[in-house]
Amino acid sequence: MFEYIKGVLEAERADGVVVEAGGFGYWIRTSMTTNAALPALHEPVKLLLYPAFREDDVTLYGFSTEEERRLFVTLIGISGIGPKAAMSLLSQFDEATFIRHIQNADDKAISKTPGIGKKTAARIILELKDKYKDFETPETEAAGGATERMQAADALYNEGINGLLGLGYAYREASDLIDQVIEPGMSIEALLKAALTAASKS
Repeated sequence: MFEYIKGVLEAERADGVVVEAGGFGYWIRTSMTTNAALPALHEPVKLLLYPAFREDDVTLYGFSTEEERRLFVTLIGISGIGPKAAMSLLSQFDEATFIRHIQNADDKAISKTPGIGKKTAARIILELKDKYKDFETPETEAAGGATERMQAADALYNEGINGLLGLGYAYREASDLIDQVIEPGMSIEALLKAALTAASKS
């Protein structure tokens, strides 16, 4: 019924966007991964869609890539995983990283996602391990330590953005501030302090 939407990006929030198309403004829920790929406000945008129907409501979920939408559909097919939890996972991991955690049975990494406990992470791994057992993910230049450092940097980056979103910043503004000040090994407290200092100078 809904395959995609093409229009103008009119508003952006932490959990979604408003796209104007054909004279209507559509509220579409998105992940932080998709938000990072959005154009500037008032620029043309295209999002792939997945509609979730309830008795009294239709919620549109938007994705910047077919891979992200496919993973979303896979996740909501797991017992106990609804659209909100699926979007939280998509905000935390790209497809390759998530599948690597499944292949490694890394419930600890998956359970770091807001709203996903260790029992839920274990269930996700159990239900998806056969699906992705032969899936080839991109290899990092050096496995092990390099991968862990990349994951730590991604986690810090996401924590920093979430912290600024909680303070009322728009996603794009939060992302720009974190990009300006983030350094390897920073604590989340130091990162947020540096970002707020940068914001006060701009």
